[in-house]
Amino acid sequence: MKTFKKGFKLSKKSNKLILFLIFSLSFLLIVLPLPLAFLGVNPLIEKWGLISTIIIAITIISLIIDFKNHCLNSRIISLTIALGALTALLRIPFAPLPNVNPCTYLIICSGIAFGSHIGFFIGALTPLISNFILGHGPWTPLQMYAWGLIGGLAGLLNFNSSKIFRWKLGFIGVIAGYFYGFIMNIWFWYSYLYPITLTTFIIAEIQGLPFDTLHAIGNFAFLTILGNKTLRVFSFFKEGKLPSRS
Repeated sequence: MKTFKKGFKLSKKSNKLILFLIFSLSFLLIVLPLPLAFLGVNPLIEKWGLISTIIIAITIISLIIDFKNHCLNSRIISLTIALGALTALLRIPFAPLPNVNPCTYLIICSGIAFGSHIGFFIGALTPLISNFILGHGPWTPLQMYAWGLIGGLAGLLNFNSSKIFRWKLGFIGVIAGYFYGFIMNIWFWYSYLYPITLTTFIIAEIQGLPFDTLHAIGNFAFLTILGNKTLRVFSFFKEGKLPSRS
């Protein structure tokens, strides 16, 4: 399937480097409250909810621009929206189970199979859509960013999507569960805990540990059981080999 526009086109390595820099810089800015707390710059941290939302908006806009320049067509747009909606809908019936749902597994598989742009946007769409039912709030931008970053980073992994050892997929899921929790715990810390110190951050991490562990276990289960099957389906779709009605 040809997904790239004719015209200006960066090499695959250059494009991955740009994406890695976008992800790395945005992540460093999102977690900046930690060193600021160490330095005692609390007034700035207290405004970090707004600042982080601006950072996330800039990150998404940067990725949209890069996406338009490299791999934008109607099929890719339809795929991204459809998978984002599917992942969001699958989150809803799992809501009674704390942090156990198939969202992260699907986001990781999407990133591996279709690349960082699609992985990021599917991750970002998941809470944006599902929170219309589960509840929007100041946590939504950070959820969009955390899941988006997981999908984006999954797309940077040099994996052959048809030949991934399932335990490796499970291990990636465990890391993703704690990584997502780390970002959300930072938001909870500077939004709800006082005083804003490294001690209260450690308290936030300890409080979130059981939920992050459940998330990691759920990811491990979904990816080891369904990961390779899902990647094969995505690979068939990507190559245009899915059966069609005559």
